[in-house]
Amino acid sequence: MKPVSFIIIFLITSLAFSRSTIAQDTLLLHPINWETPSPEGWNAQYSKEINFPKKKGPWAKILMIHTLKCDSSTKGDKYPCGEWDYIWNTLLEVPTKDSIEVFSIGSFVTPYGKGLFLGGQKGWEWTYDISDYAPILKGRRKIIVGNNQELLDLKFLFIKGIPTRDILRVDNLYPHGKYKYSDLSENLVLKEKSVKLVPEASGYKLKSVISGHGHKGTRNCCEWDSKTHTYLLSGWEIFRWNVWKDCGKNSIYPQGGTWPFDRAGWCPGTKVDEYEFELTPYVKSGDLIHIDYAIEPYSDNGEKEGFFYMTHQIFSYGKPNFKNDVEIIDIVSPTDKQKFSRLNPSLMNPKIVIKNNGQYDLKSVDIFYGLKSRKKSIFKWNGNLEFLEEKIITLPTPRWNGIKKSKDFVVTLKSPNNTKDENLYNNTLLSIIPIPDLFPKNFLLRYFTNNMNRARENSFTISNMNGNVLYSEEKFSDSTEYIFTMKLKNGDYQFVLKDKMEDGISKHWWNRTSSPEKIGINGAVQFLSISGDTLKNFSPDFGQEIRYNFHVGPLP
Repeated sequence: MKPVSFIIIFLITSLAFSRSTIAQDTLLLHPINWETPSPEGWNAQYSKEINFPKKKGPWAKILMIHTLKCDSSTKGDKYPCGEWDYIWNTLLEVPTKDSIEVFSIGSFVTPYGKGLFLGGQKGWEWTYDISDYAPILKGRRKIIVGNNQELLDLKFLFIKGIPTRDILRVDNLYPHGKYKYSDLSENLVLKEKSVKLVPEASGYKLKSVISGHGHKGTRNCCEWDSKTHTYLLSGWEIFRWNVWKDCGKNSIYPQGGTWPFDRAGWCPGTKVDEYEFELTPYVKSGDLIHIDYAIEPYSDNGEKEGFFYMTHQIFSYGKPNFKNDVEIIDIVSPTDKQKFSRLNPSLMNPKIVIKNNGQYDLKSVDIFYGLKSRKKSIFKWNGNLEFLEEKIITLPTPRWNGIKKSKDFVVTLKSPNNTKDENLYNNTLLSIIPIPDLFPKNFLLRYFTNNMNRARENSFTISNMNGNVLYSEEKFSDSTEYIFTMKLKNGDYQFVLKDKMEDGISKHWWNRTSSPEKIGINGAVQFLSISGDTLKNFSPDFGQEIRYNFHVGPLP
């Protein structure tokens, strides 16, 4: 097999292709693209050998970017996107002295593909921060990734710079695998393990990636049932967490399946949740530690036959490289990023994510933001973020004057703790502003409820940019049409339609075989002009809520 080589390019880029105004050398590897043949065989995966950089670096960040696209050339089934939701891992094979050790560096579940819109020709993008795997992303490596449900485009971005802390080593605490619930609960697998900590390290982290599967017992374990998981150190509990994921706000919708319902660590069309725990406060460098994983006992109802896919790893680090370093991780809104499409377009309060990468607690930071070509608004954030802690910040609405000419939104972080930031390369991020729909001052909301006693699950509000609710309604009757007349002033507004059961207002088509009398009918929701022309239609299969921003009057 011919190995895939790399090229060096000069990008103005940052996390997930958001653009930074401070350029960094970035090494790009592109081993799989749309022209790479879809793998053949049931749930077959792509397999590639890649020449990762041997000695170049250091790397401030390493990103792995998966982009999936529906295409008739896929070999999974007869649909352009695979009909069913399948889990797959990105597996990296690392040669050892006499064998090969496999590391999982990402886990993903495909969406239900029948009738699915997956970003059209550009596909849909997911980004993994795999910086912690730098010690094993060197030299020639075999990687196994994806499947044949959709076409895959795979990129690796190695962004030059100093990392938050040097990554010294990564180890599999327990190997990636499929584990039966009863075996886990009875401690037949993943038993207590003795680990000699890297003596040169100053910090350590545990990482767990767990997804539940199967339909066993009264609660359909382990896909549809939340379980408690625990790490123990010398028999003492140090970390406990529940593996459960909210699926009703999935950005990829509607899907051709039961996508809105919550699951154990995953949703159709999402990455599997990753849980990270800082082990440093509990250990000393070079210690021989005794660590164990445990799960809550199973009930005697058949659920013990369910199973989990699991990855457990431990990372060893040097000391923090900066005392004062604040990073802008992401711009949640305004942005055209697909993963935030539920919240955009929006000209209301911007939302950003910051992270403290400095050794000292972050207590303040100055945030400059606005249109790239215009005067910036300034917001001083005060609070307390410990090392590696993140925070979502909602900013006051900036001046949007000139947005018809400039769609670039820029955020820059300055003066953490009222001092100089020691790492300027992660302080600025830029996003593209999608323009919300423009509405007249007077218009109609038409809402037709579904049946089966489900109309009572719904409620709606229309709020202005200050969060003041101007219109609201609840306690609807089944199979009834409602018409509401809206009268608004110029400005920005948000319409929210909620569903308590998180299944939208679509019919329950999955009952067609077992209980056809429970299928029901589709509801409908749309905005109309006063004369009855359609301003906006919504899919009834929206899951937990519709959150729709619009603008009344001319743009600034």
